[in-house]
Amino acid sequence: MSLIKPRTNRVRVVRHICRLQEPNRDALVQYARFIGDTVDYVLNQLIDGTLLKDRDFLAWRAEQPATSPVGSPAAPPAEPTGHKAGNGSRSRPDTHA
Repeated sequence: MSLIKPRTNRVRVVRHICRLQEPNRDALVQYARFIGDTVDYVLNQLIDGTLLKDRDFLAWRAEQPATSPVGSPAAPPAEPTGHKAGNGSRSRPDTHA
């Protein structure tokens, strides 16, 4: 039995581009196939099932000013040692000559 159930309602969707570790991307795609839904849906359900149930996060979130989360991003994490800043490519690994 799957942990994530197929969707029953529709919510407004926005685009967000991010990088995933390859094993996580593979598992995500396979899980979406397993339940017969999209990768986007699985990611949203993972967020609903983890981040939105974290009591510390919910308390912190309630204390934040009522602004768009996109308008006030936190500082991005530092790049791992040995990697240069991303060049904007979406799905190919960083390769440098």
